[in-house]
Order: sequence, then structure tokens, then C-alpha cells
Amino acid sequence: MNKTELLKRVGSVEQIGGVRDFIFNDGKAKGVRAIEVNTGVIRFTILPDRGMDIAQAFYKEKAVAWFSKTGITDSRFYDKDEKSWLRGFYGGLVTTCGLKNIGGPVGDYGLHDRIAHTPAEKVSVFADWVGDDYVIEISGHVRQSIVFGENLVMKRTIKTKLFSDTFTLEDTFVNEGFGDEDFAVAYHCNFGYPLVTDGAKITNVPAEIADITAPVHGIEEECIGVDLDGDVQTVGITNGEMGAYITYKRDTMPDFLIWKMMGESEYVVGLEPRTTNYGGESLIDNNAFVTLKPFEEYKSYLEFSFKDEK
Repeated sequence: MNKTELLKRVGSVEQIGGVRDFIFNDGKAKGVRAIEVNTGVIRFTILPDRGMDIAQAFYKEKAVAWFSKTGITDSRFYDKDEKSWLRGFYGGLVTTCGLKNIGGPVGDYGLHDRIAHTPAEKVSVFADWVGDDYVIEISGHVRQSIVFGENLVMKRTIKTKLFSDTFTLEDTFVNEGFGDEDFAVAYHCNFGYPLVTDGAKITNVPAEIADITAPVHGIEEECIGVDLDGDVQTVGITNGEMGAYITYKRDTMPDFLIWKMMGESEYVVGLEPRTTNYGGESLIDNNAFVTLKPFEEYKSYLEFSFKDEK
């Protein structure tokens, strides 16, 4: 339906979808800014105050993202000691890990470092007609910096349009310092019930790691590295009724990890494109960082898509 035909039928696009910009007002989420994007098919919540990451996500009003028992927490509760990062790990569709560490705590950098707990600046919301498409575009800059240390900026743009079942997430990482700077990043994309359920499968991975079981009492998490070929890869989860997929480019995200936790309450499958398969101490020992020269840029691209499987 083109713009004219739609506007004959609705007085406002917000009857169908659009953007809702709000602030949480309770608990540890109090004061956190959120931007809910609704295409009429998919709906997801971006958190500018938490690294421009994505919390809850729904396809045709069915949850697709895992959302942890911590709930959304304000960045002021960030704690880098040992594994305290997990006290603010709400999961969500996307939690960005980096930029100076991914994996276990090491030196001055805690588990998965701090970018996911850093508020964005220069946040912009665009929602308007471009020809016959009602385009929704959310962007912001997230700066990780310290005196006498790194000055890295992640410039993120999330884009979709009305009636779409896909959206894109594009990042540009910039070294705004005057010396070479090392960085690493992983996209912790977390899928949960009812998408993740007994009998569901992970697509485009070896059969022996594709199966998803019902929750198991006392089971431990698995982190499974997968060697995928090709310039562009699509990996997803399907349960026979609906599917969710991530498409990414391997020139900038050459490694891929499956985080499978089939426990009670923690019932989640993480699909994680990343710059390296090393983290924590091994990230340093193997010098597995991406090195950016002063003002050099590094771009990454993810596309999320959802569809009926019947």
C-alpha cells in the first residue's frame, strides 16, 4: 500500500506503528531512555542510555529475544569487578561487548568491558515518509574514552520501515586518538522463548550443535565456536512456526560463537558475530585485536529478519 492509500485509511501512522520515545520510571531502570520502534510487524526497544543496544523484541507480538531476570538497569549500576557485569546483563536482542575486551575479566577491563553500559550522545530519531516508504532511522554515538588511554567512538544507525519484517544495524568504529588503538567487539544476540523452545533448531550450523532442548535443571552453559565460510552469512533459529535470522559480513566479523544455555530461567541461545575467537587473557596473549590508526574507521553490518515458517 502506497503513502496515499494508507493515509486514506488512517489519521496517523502511529495507528499502525512508528516510534515511541520514553523514559523508564521505576526500579533500577529509572531514568533510562528508551526508543520503541514498531513497524506493525516487528517491535523492538532501543536503549540509548545502554550503548544503543536493543532490549525486548517481538515479531507479530510474539517475543523473540531473551530478557533476563535482572531487567533493564541504569548505567550507574555498572560494576567491572570479576563477573559483576552480569548483574546488569538484561540480555535483550543485542548486547554489544567491547571495546577493549570481550570475554572474561582482564586487567582494568571487566567481563565484556563497558560499551553496553555507556550512554549514547548525539541521539537522533527520524520517522517520516521517503517517497512511498515510511522510514524509521535511529542513530547515536557511543564514546569509550579515558584520560591517557583510548578514545574510541561507536557510531550506530538502526534502520527499518513501516510494514517491514527486517531491520539493519550498522556500526562505524572510529579511533579519535592520535596513536594506534586496539579494539575488539562481539554482538551478543540473545534469543529466547517462545522462539527458543523444545524442538527448535539453529540454522546453518553443523547438525550436532543445531538442536535446542527443553529447559534442563542444573545444566551448564556452552560456548561453541563455529567455523563458517563465505563473505556473507545468515544464521538463525526456527521452531517450525517462526524464524529469526541474523545476516552479517565476515570481512569485519570473521568469527562466530553460539552461546547455548538450556537452564531453567536462563533459557537462551546467543548468536554472536565477533572480530575474534579470543577473549580476556587470550585476547591479549594472542594480540587478537583490530588495530585502528588515528582517525581510521572500521565498519560492521547486521541485518535481523523474521518470518513465519508454516
